[in-house]
Amino acid sequence: MRVEELDISGRVSESLRSEGYLELHPPQAQAIPLALEGRNLVVAIPTASGKSLIGYVPALKTIAERRGKVLYIVPLKALASEKKDDFDRFSSLGVRTHLSSGDLDAEDKGLGDANVVIATSEKADSMIRHGSEWMNGVELVIADEIHMIHDPGRGPTLEVALTKLMRRNRNMQVIALSATISNAEDLARWLHADLVRSDWRPIPLREGVFLGREIEFSDGSRTEVPCKNGEEVWGLVEQTVKSGGQGMVFVNSRRSTESLAVRFSKPMAALVGKNLTEAEAHILEGDGETTASGRKLADCVRCGVAFHNAGLTYRQRRFIEEGFRQGRIKCIIATPTLAAGINLPARRVVIRDTTRFETNVGNVPLPVMEIKQMCGRAGRPRFDPYGEAVLMAKSEDDADHLMQDYIGHDTERLTSKLFNERVLRSHMLGMIATGDAWSEDTVVDFLRDTFYGTTSQMFGIESVVQRTVEFLEDECMIAADGDRLEALPFGKRVSDMCIDPASASILRDAVLKIDDGTDAFQILAAAAMTPDVMGMYPKKCDEDSISAAAQRLDGRYLVDPDEIAEYDYEFLFSDLKTALLTERWIEEVPEDVITDSMGIGPGDIRSRIDMMDWIIYAMNEIALIFNPDAVVKIRPLMTRIKYGVKEELMELVGFRGVGRSRARILFDRGIKGELDVMEADESVLAAIPKIGNALAHSMKARFGSSGTREVREDSEEDEDAMLDAMAAEYGEAVAAEKSEQEDKKGPAGPRQSNLFDF
Repeated sequence: MRVEELDISGRVSESLRSEGYLELHPPQAQAIPLALEGRNLVVAIPTASGKSLIGYVPALKTIAERRGKVLYIVPLKALASEKKDDFDRFSSLGVRTHLSSGDLDAEDKGLGDANVVIATSEKADSMIRHGSEWMNGVELVIADEIHMIHDPGRGPTLEVALTKLMRRNRNMQVIALSATISNAEDLARWLHADLVRSDWRPIPLREGVFLGREIEFSDGSRTEVPCKNGEEVWGLVEQTVKSGGQGMVFVNSRRSTESLAVRFSKPMAALVGKNLTEAEAHILEGDGETTASGRKLADCVRCGVAFHNAGLTYRQRRFIEEGFRQGRIKCIIATPTLAAGINLPARRVVIRDTTRFETNVGNVPLPVMEIKQMCGRAGRPRFDPYGEAVLMAKSEDDADHLMQDYIGHDTERLTSKLFNERVLRSHMLGMIATGDAWSEDTVVDFLRDTFYGTTSQMFGIESVVQRTVEFLEDECMIAADGDRLEALPFGKRVSDMCIDPASASILRDAVLKIDDGTDAFQILAAAAMTPDVMGMYPKKCDEDSISAAAQRLDGRYLVDPDEIAEYDYEFLFSDLKTALLTERWIEEVPEDVITDSMGIGPGDIRSRIDMMDWIIYAMNEIALIFNPDAVVKIRPLMTRIKYGVKEELMELVGFRGVGRSRARILFDRGIKGELDVMEADESVLAAIPKIGNALAHSMKARFGSSGTREVREDSEEDEDAMLDAMAAEYGEAVAAEKSEQEDKKGPAGPRQSNLFDF
């Protein structure tokens, strides 16, 4: 079927064709006409089969022909950025896209003007909790990667948000896009949707098992792989790159991603050359503050290979992903998280590990669904005639196991993760606060409409609801008037902040004890002990520092661990490690020192700091209700945690682009606050190391031509553009300095070309 045959206006058809959409793939030809009729739809087709277009076409029709509004829900922020870029290509149709993935306790500006809002499931749920009027006008909801409903962390939020939207607007259309799953009909039954299921792929996928220098594929064909010195993984990668393809290797630990990438750097450089500008190295090394891991990453990328794991920062991951899409990076060594939804196909995917280590359990097999997600990354449309997914076996028995239990096996059935008291108490409070339920009976009715209610008998749910209501009443978050339940101001505020009510209870008890003698570490320890903050595994290198921290707090806890309901005392050291990490961060301990001394990566710092940033914000809001005097102690920590600075730098980090490293440089050069910036000449600021013209101009522009401070809301894109300009400027300065040194020493061989040239 061709695009012009669809039931869409000429304008929409022309826009699609101008973007290269001419002929529909078979699954698209089956699904899109149903979607254009306004039917709910569940689409379960392989990765890279064109799922996105099945959502885009009805979305464009809704916007261009009916002036309706569309909500596009994604599981990951990185995926949200991809979708925004895609929709922005259709601005000629009047498409106005807003990406909403930030603060869960704020109304996004721009929602009223947008007709496509792209949001994570957490942000979608937050908008519902805040009573965003925009949500009432949504005509079409597209739930991308809906198989993530199986995820214990994100799944329940997606499930509850979709249920709320469907119950509020029975005429709203829902399109759910999924990878191939074994019980897609259950999703379709829940969403009252037609089901389109297909195994078709635009690029044929061959799945096989590697053993003894040979890949045996499921179709019986075999491929020999030259391997030198027993380097089997490198042999699989080298063969791919030499044939003009790109490779992706999945391993089960961050340490393995780094060690393999470093090991592959030298032989990969021999194939593709060494190329990386100083500006690009600056981004990879850590931008404002370099780390050992960042320098290692830059060295690897310079050779055409990269590692990718949760220990990296957002900017590092974005650089690697974009470099791989453009063919600048030939191989990525990654943990399985990379396979979840990001559009990064490779000619050959190698899955070295099919188990992962779990604390107190040991090595456990990966789910079939996770393996299939990794396999689905194989095959680049328009670049590869085929894709290959190769699982590595250790023995003949292991090869048989991999072929039968993974390659030849269906994925696990999707199941709801909503039936969990900890998960339910947060969502039940949200239901009551937003009026989606107002009694125990209506809570149960709501749950019957969820995926959990559709696929289970709900045995015992009434007693769980009753216990949860009693907990919320005891904590003064809701009140009962007969059978009717109503959220109290404390409960409404907790619901708006999207935190666990148990966390709110801990924070309330803590703020009631804060007085003039309370220090920062006491506050950080209380925050780290909440269920919303994930602890950090204590290692041998942490024993002395954590024991010392526990002694510091002995008898001085704001909340006694023994008095916290459901708190497992065994996790205290894990929580204290998170508190220690945060303390070191706000005391300006260099990232390199933190990562080395605590055995973690830069991304670990950012993920824990983000969690602590949010929970300290929640603590401040709760203090305003129960002990306003405590705000004096808590509020400065919000800025210090966000930027990782001592109190003396708080004014300086208020300037966009001035992080902890640059703020310290400015302070040491006599620029100690806003008044100093306002009075300083722009050229003087620009001459300070790591500041430069772009940042100096931005800092001065904050005060306007009149010299008075102007408050201006900068978008995330504005900040990224400025940071990129700063990185480029930094690179030019380093290059100029290097050139000057070379002039003094004499020629030192040809200058390096851009990374993007190979």
